Amino acid sequence: MKLATALVVTFISIGLAAQAPKCTAPRASADKYPAHAEENRASIGALLLSRKEARKVFITNVEECCIVVEVALFPKGARVNVSVDDFVLRVKGADIGIRPASAELIAADLVETVPRDRTTQAGVETHSGIGYEHGGIDPATGQRRPGGVVYSSGAGVGVGVGGKTTPNNTENIRYDRRAMEQELSQKALPMGEASAAVSGYLYFPVSDKDRKNAHQLEYTGNGEKIVLNLP
Repeated sequence: MKLATALVVTFISIGLAAQAPKCTAPRASADKYPAHAEENRASIGALLLSRKEARKVFITNVEECCIVVEVALFPKGARVNVSVDDFVLRVKGADIGIRPASAELIAADLVETVPRDRTTQAGVETHSGIGYEHGGIDPATGQRRPGGVVYSSGAGVGVGVGGKTTPNNTENIRYDRRAMEQELSQKALPMGEASAAVSGYLYFPVSDKDRKNAHQLEYTGNGEKIVLNLP
């Protein structure tokens, strides 16, 4: 009985882990990305996400503070070391660039932001967002439920002109910093040694003024410098 229970718990854990987004799936090769180049030890591809595209990829409203770039590295037979210090985003022609920010720093900046995707129609407000559920005992079933990042949607009924909308009582998701950190970390470009293709997102904090300019992504891994013009 204990063995069967352990197997069930294991399968549930595997299923939950499989549902969590991890990085991104690399395309077939670097030249499948709008911006791409090669160096001696690896080739690199990059894709600049528009705000609209970022909203489709992330529940966290990272597009409000950052330019998001998907990066893929394809090692050529040898291991390559991937480091956040290898990347710089620069406005074309500018001397000063910016490095990617960590998920922790971005979440700290966004934690006070009102969850996005709020629309009101006929006195009903709908909303969706990201939260972190800490687990515990489900009062409805008496069963233990796991914690982790959860995605939610809900609705509230307006109380009149100028009044506030109260969320549905069934929604118990907490929009918090930990959830944002976990989503951004899961989808970020993985750091460390890589012997096979890896891909994920880098987050560059920018001002609204700089967002409108053309940008370049500089990669200096393995002692070589590559400049990619981001369309």
